[in-house]
Amino acid sequence: MITFLWVAQGLAAVPAVPTPPAASLPAMRSRARPLRPAVLIAEVIDHGGLRRVLDRGGYVAGSEREFFGRTAVFNHVTEQVIRFESGTGAASYLRWLRAHTAESLGDPRSVTTTGLGTGGFVYRPKGCGCHTETPTYLIAWRQGSLALTVLASGSGAAPRTVGALARRLDRAVS
Repeated sequence: MITFLWVAQGLAAVPAVPTPPAASLPAMRSRARPLRPAVLIAEVIDHGGLRRVLDRGGYVAGSEREFFGRTAVFNHVTEQVIRFESGTGAASYLRWLRAHTAESLGDPRSVTTTGLGTGGFVYRPKGCGCHTETPTYLIAWRQGSLALTVLASGSGAAPRTVGALARRLDRAVS
């Protein structure tokens, strides 16, 4: 019984990680999932580097909501919220993400700062330059010990439309 109480107290002390709300894009289907370290690490090329960042940064928990379907603006959006023990861990993760985004999205057309939170950036990959190219943007920023990302693509994806999603997520988790 004492062990159970000790474990329950430990679990209660772990801060909740908000899941990005499904209402952000009501015209699209969505699914949510928890982001355990193994999930994040499996989805990148630099497995060892991200593992070190998560371990040293004090990764606590994460969640993701993926939106899919086809609207006039977007055809795919992924929003993530990742909690670290401190803002230093979240900042470390954002630095790693910025340095490794080209590995998954391709070389940047532009990388600019964002007005959200701290240490954020907007990443726009070059794309193929063909007539069927789908605009894609990654916006990443930090709110305290949270690292937040919005990856969006679609014919109407633009700094304004993806920025609106990022601001909505920022308000939902703040």
